[in-house]
Amino acid sequence: AAIGKAISVLHSDDARDLFKRSFGSQSLIQRVARNVVVQKVVASMGGGRFDKVVESIDKMVGVLESEEGEDLKRKEGCEKARAEDTRKAVLLSRSMDELSDAVTRLKSEIEELNAQVKDKKDNIVSIEEQLKEAKRVRDDENSEWLRSDADDRDAAVVVGNAIDVLKEFYAAKAGLVQKKTVVQRQPVEAMAAGAAPPPPPSTWDTPYSGKQDENTGIVSILTMVKGDIEKDQTKAKTEEGTSQKAYDTFKAENEQQIADLSTAISELEGTIADKEGDVQDNEKDRLTKRSELKGILKQIKDAAPGCDFF
Repeated sequence: AAIGKAISVLHSDDARDLFKRSFGSQSLIQRVARNVVVQKVVASMGGGRFDKVVESIDKMVGVLESEEGEDLKRKEGCEKARAEDTRKAVLLSRSMDELSDAVTRLKSEIEELNAQVKDKKDNIVSIEEQLKEAKRVRDDENSEWLRSDADDRDAAVVVGNAIDVLKEFYAAKAGLVQKKTVVQRQPVEAMAAGAAPPPPPSTWDTPYSGKQDENTGIVSILTMVKGDIEKDQTKAKTEEGTSQKAYDTFKAENEQQIADLSTAISELEGTIADKEGDVQDNEKDRLTKRSELKGILKQIKDAAPGCDFF
């Protein structure tokens, strides 16, 4: 009865766990030595009655060693799985950090590109205002030239008409004076008998001009005035052409600058759109990796009780 009770005690769950821990804390040499001691004790007692005890203990030891091997394998597998999961978690965390850094960098670049777009748009507005002001000035100058040119043209016509009137007047007056020219006669002296007759009286060989020289000077002055007016008109026309050419050049250059800025803006906005797409993709990838990381961390946590037991 005592032996049966001893065997039942040795085979109970508590005893098996206790033996497993005990064997686990002892070296193989200690366990072998203990078996030798037990065998010596049994031999000194003459055997027989304790054969079943020894046999049961040997079986128990075999079971414990078998379970120890299985536990070792389970422990190694658990540690390997935990190491792999930990490595995955580290890589996912690192990848998430890289994605976060990429998003931050992309947003900074987008902000800088938006600033460039704004600067170029402001530049276009400034150029358009300059063009508007230049057109206003050019239109005012052209209107002033048209008015001045018309005045000069009319003034030249008036002076020319005056010159023609004076020329006709003085020509007519000169002709009238010529018609009234008479031959001045001298009294005829008595001629001596047999003497030759005296020469005929002298007449005017050139037509009478009176104040014609003075009048000719007035016409000359008016002619000079008309010439000055026409010179000023020609000069103003040349200056108008130069101003118009300068405006056309200024307008063409600034319109080309606006076109170049508009092209640059389109390119920048395309780059911004691409980077915004990259931000969305990176944020989406980060969320995916975050979900994967949570799953792995849960897996490590769930496996902890079984792994920490060994």
